[in-house]
Amino acid sequence: MRLSEFITSNLDLILVDWVAFARNQVPAAADMDETALLDHGKLILQKIVTDMRRPEGEDERQAKSEGNSPNASTSSSVPSRSHARQRERQGFDVEELVSEYRALRATVLRLWGAASNDVQIDDLADVIRFNEAVDQAVAESLTAFVAEVTKTRDLFLGVLGHDLRGPLSTIGNCAKVVQRTHPDDARSAAMILRSVAQMKALLDDLGEYARHRLGGELPIERAPLRLDQFIQDTLDEINAINKASALELETRGNMQGAWDARRLHQALSNLVFNALKYGRPGAPIQIALNGEHPDEVVLTVKNSGRPISPDLLANIFNPLVRASSDGGNELSQVAGANLGLGLYVVRQIAVAHGGAIAVTSDDTATCFELRLPRTGHP
Repeated sequence: MRLSEFITSNLDLILVDWVAFARNQVPAAADMDETALLDHGKLILQKIVTDMRRPEGEDERQAKSEGNSPNASTSSSVPSRSHARQRERQGFDVEELVSEYRALRATVLRLWGAASNDVQIDDLADVIRFNEAVDQAVAESLTAFVAEVTKTRDLFLGVLGHDLRGPLSTIGNCAKVVQRTHPDDARSAAMILRSVAQMKALLDDLGEYARHRLGGELPIERAPLRLDQFIQDTLDEINAINKASALELETRGNMQGAWDARRLHQALSNLVFNALKYGRPGAPIQIALNGEHPDEVVLTVKNSGRPISPDLLANIFNPLVRASSDGGNELSQVAGANLGLGLYVVRQIAVAHGGAIAVTSDDTATCFELRLPRTGHP
């Protein structure tokens, strides 16, 4: 009996083993009934049979063995993809998901081999076609499973960042009350407020990262803004909690334009705090605004200190980039503070304004250059 016919005739027998194997995947399967354990097993086998009976060329055979069939449906309702999403929600991990397919492959071939001792040349071709179809199903499942895990993680990060703002605001308000009512404890209250400000900045970065990962564009609201005065006000705010290094501002040219003030405040704060954290202790941070170009203003933030290593420099605006702990690299500069999101958010703000961010770093200085078109859309 041809393998595709055997699978069709023995679906129930094969699926008994599928359920039995899935039941052993604990703790995820500990409280699941037979329907949940069976999930999309029957539909996956039926799709495999359909695929085996369809003519295919050598190019497609190779592509399918790699999980890249050009004729595979991209629909999210493909049984293998639906199965992956369901298993992720049921608590399976990726190894348990793949092991189901390994068990399915072994079960089908074992039962088919036991059903007949008469091996024909066509049987070898059937095994090849079956393995190719299973490989394609595994690839589809893994893609959908990883996407579901990533979406769940990003939703968690977004919700976490949002929900932490409430208690953080309460802490900040209580510290302000202590500052006013207990002058003797003002120093402690000021330390609390500085920590609250830093945590809020991290939550802002976390929120922007989660929003972008979930497919949302970074919204901006342009409004007329005199950039030199705005930058000075932002630096004054940073100076209120910065006692380590002087912040030196130099401006030239036309400072008028239309930008999102809240976003620019976030971008400048991230760049300056990055320079304060990784620059040479006590050395001034140089901030410059060049408004001599009619269409844009260029903001640069420069600090001295150990240069950024070439491997970090190439990826420094990517999310979650961190310094290696090997080889005494503790002082290396990396994107962001703690979360590794600060410079990633700066890039998103630049792109949303239709601009760009770049960095150069050598033994003399590290310089971030943010180009901001005066008007227009990204």
